[in-house]
Amino acid sequence: MTENTIINTNCFDVFPKIGDESIDLIVTDPPYGIKYKDWDKIDFIPFTEQWVQECFRVLKPTGTLWSFMGYQNIFDFVPILNENGMVHLENWVVWARQKGRGATKHLKSQREDIFHVTKSKNFTWNNIKILRDAVVAYVKDGKPRGWFINEDGRRVRWTGLGNVWVFTAPFWNSKTDIPVHPAQKPIAMIERLIQLSSNEGDFILDPFAGSCVVDKACKNLCRNSICIEKEEKYINV
Repeated sequence: MTENTIINTNCFDVFPKIGDESIDLIVTDPPYGIKYKDWDKIDFIPFTEQWVQECFRVLKPTGTLWSFMGYQNIFDFVPILNENGMVHLENWVVWARQKGRGATKHLKSQREDIFHVTKSKNFTWNNIKILRDAVVAYVKDGKPRGWFINEDGRRVRWTGLGNVWVFTAPFWNSKTDIPVHPAQKPIAMIERLIQLSSNEGDFILDPFAGSCVVDKACKNLCRNSICIEKEEKYINV
């Protein structure tokens, strides 16, 4: 039986109630400070320093933070992580959104970045392998080397998960779709992050929960979750 808690308030009101080194994993999508919506109109550096400091405090020594970030603030974000205890940048994932954001003076943005940082080199990691096409199908002694023919007749192989992920962003403008947060992330991608960096029964925190995809993913994967979101309309979704 897992515990899944959704709290409708500002995360900075809740952080003081969370014990030091009590959280196994934080998966979050904080405001980028790019003035995309009202909730994104923040003073990026002091705001980000505040939540990163709190995340460092509540994470276990073996804990992990996965945080989304826009390309506009990467050069500010990484120093903030380093200066506030998240000293090990283990992975930097590029999410190829497919559905991009239009712009008049820039290239259309079709990527977001996901940073995997830890407090130490001793952290939870569950390796994931995926099936990919065998572009160069090596043969040894006349036999396939690491590849096979699948049911569709394609040459494929099991290989390690790479750091460029292709997921389609939820289409929140469609009249036929369930309403979602304007910055909502695909649940399959969130589940992947949780599987990589936690085990069943672990406690997962999302201080900027939106419409609580992390909560849903934790229920699917038998994890405990604390999701905090200050906007009631997204909690209701």
